Amino acid sequence: MKLNFLMLCIVLFTTPALAQYNSEYQNLPESVSINQSIDLLSAYIQRESVSGSEKEAAIFIEDYILTTDLHLKVFSDFSDNYNLAASLYPLSSGKPNIVLQSHIDVVPVEDLDDWEHDPYSGHFDGEYIHGRGALDAKGLGIMQLKALEGFKQDYDTADLPFNVTVLFLSGEETGGKNGARYLMENFEEELNADVVLGEGGAGYQNVLKNKPDKVVFGVSIAEKQSLWLQLKINSNSAGHGAAPSKDYANMQLINSLNKLTNRRVLLLFNRSTRRMFRSLGRAEGGVRGFFIRNINWSILAPFVRKQIERESFLSSLLTNTVTVTNIYNPPGPPNQISNSATAVLDCRLVPGTSSKSFIRYIERKLDNDNVKVSVISESPEAQPSRLNKYYKALEDAIATSYPDAETIPFLFPATSDNSLFRSYDIPSYGLIPAVVTERDINSIHSNNERISLDVLKSGIVIYYNFIKELQLKEPFSLFGNNDEESESK
Repeated sequence: MKLNFLMLCIVLFTTPALAQYNSEYQNLPESVSINQSIDLLSAYIQRESVSGSEKEAAIFIEDYILTTDLHLKVFSDFSDNYNLAASLYPLSSGKPNIVLQSHIDVVPVEDLDDWEHDPYSGHFDGEYIHGRGALDAKGLGIMQLKALEGFKQDYDTADLPFNVTVLFLSGEETGGKNGARYLMENFEEELNADVVLGEGGAGYQNVLKNKPDKVVFGVSIAEKQSLWLQLKINSNSAGHGAAPSKDYANMQLINSLNKLTNRRVLLLFNRSTRRMFRSLGRAEGGVRGFFIRNINWSILAPFVRKQIERESFLSSLLTNTVTVTNIYNPPGPPNQISNSATAVLDCRLVPGTSSKSFIRYIERKLDNDNVKVSVISESPEAQPSRLNKYYKALEDAIATSYPDAETIPFLFPATSDNSLFRSYDIPSYGLIPAVVTERDINSIHSNNERISLDVLKSGIVIYYNFIKELQLKEPFSLFGNNDEESESK
């Protein structure tokens, strides 16, 4: 019986592969031209916009908005801080605002020779649009913009009780200082955001072992906090490499990093992860579903830990992670021992973890008072978003395109601008509203980034239906109650 129980625990933690899913409902609204959407995204990708150089791409989007019936707002127009929006109504209307946000900036391109197409070509091969930012997150911005533009043409928006705004932000890839943070520090009242939808999860197959063909959409309601730390040590034990001392700077730093990276980590179940596993367990059903729903039971801990330690994705969801991203010394010849050594840590903290207490934990694990720890950057601490009427509208919009799909809330293991909005107590949900392949997800921040035509169409349709769901609901039921849905649902 113990063996069978162990095998069950191992099976339920097997990480799923992602697969392509062809929805039977991918018909765009007649007001939205897919060819124009492809051309718009392709041209947007061609405007190179590595963080700090967003202006050209932002002006391109600005010029396009001016050709539509939407209202343009430019919040800032600097080369490294260019933020703008397209809205149903002017922001000065003061209506509660449903904000759809993406970022203009992209990460730099490396290994140019490994790209099948020029990373800034926006090449369309009939199935995929290729280039840096295709998925992260220029494609998302075009989905949102075309959906709002189509809704504006198709429906009477003369007196809706809410506004809808598509927000294009700078600097997301470098922490959001010149984008989301700048916007909320200077335009929070004018934006008047009631909810924010940005990047996050997506639709996947092969998640449920008992129902491998069933699509599961993961909508992120929380994210791990990013904490970037610098470790620096200075030592007088410098000199010639042929006669090293026992405690020169590099050796002290290496020993301390070994103690840190070999630590035994804790599994941290919080409201977001417990909710995620409960939702997955209900969708799975049967005995296996029962164990998934109750994964945080202490009796399961020995079996859960063993499997989670094998699976990097699950480990990233349930632990505070520490990654050594850089180790360096001042320039010097190969035979000179440096008297200074520096390392950079990328730490990602499960919601509810205090960054101050985690820094003290890092210092204890390093076990060397000579190593000085300082903060390079940290994202704001934010509570998970509650599941309100907007989440339900998003769930209904997904169901229109994917009637048999499951939609579940989950913890996003990375960090995005959604966290900044959550820190202002604005409900924020993260989703690429389409079923994506493993190949395409892995292209983000890597070589040969691309977005399929099916994904682009699906995103436009679901955002369009999301706005339509809001328009169809009674105003008092949508805007009078933001309480969380029942946990037993």
